[in-house]
Amino acid sequence: MNPHYIIDGYNFIYDIPRFRKAMDTTLELSRELLVSFLRGYLSVHKVKITLVFDGDAKSINQPQFRSDVRMSVVYSKYPQKADDLIKQIIERQKNKKSLFLVSKDTELITFSKHHGANVIAPFQFFSLAESHAGQDMMDQKYNPTLSEAELTEWLKIFGEDKSDSDDQQ
Repeated sequence: MNPHYIIDGYNFIYDIPRFRKAMDTTLELSRELLVSFLRGYLSVHKVKITLVFDGDAKSINQPQFRSDVRMSVVYSKYPQKADDLIKQIIERQKNKKSLFLVSKDTELITFSKHHGANVIAPFQFFSLAESHAGQDMMDQKYNPTLSEAELTEWLKIFGEDKSDSDDQQ
């Protein structure tokens, strides 16, 4: 049976600098970047992913569940915590040998191991997922590097002189 990864969403975001940095812009951006990253991984691997986030009173507009064939994005329903929802998902799974919790949360790790599930740290999963060709293509498409001329042009467009920004650092 193909592996099923249950990912503790915010735990993963806080552990991986690429996604944690995106939170400086918005939390939604960091979540969407993570979803995009995982879709890249799914494009070349036959796995199932359940990505779980905490719901809160502010995320009323968030759908409680977003899914496609091999990836589900689930928000706990306030006041329930993502950890409790993850535990429920683990308990309901029949084939625990193909189940992997992706988290550094010690309580969840203990719970998962007690129920026969495997555990992998977020950074380990990220390293594994980042090293595949599908992700490389996604990175090239959505994270292109700018030439010095392009950078200068964008700085002019936004009214900032590159030499001014260098002086401030």
